Amino acid sequence: MLVYVDNTLVTIFTGATAQDALRRYCADQKIPMPQGELYDAWGNVIAADSPMADGRHIFTQAPE
Repeated sequence: MLVYVDNTLVTIFTGATAQDALRRYCADQKIPMPQGELYDAWGNVIAADSPMADGRHIFTQAPE
């Protein structure tokens, strides 16, 4: 499944959560896991266990 974390395409497994997507993003980018809230494309706070769907966008900072 393909999703976007901070506008970067990430491949994750079916059934993955926002936290799983964030882990894959950080591993691919070789950066530490950020602390704090996750946001959807509309700037709403989402739970780390929020289910992901193909093409979904999530962000580590509220999009402007």
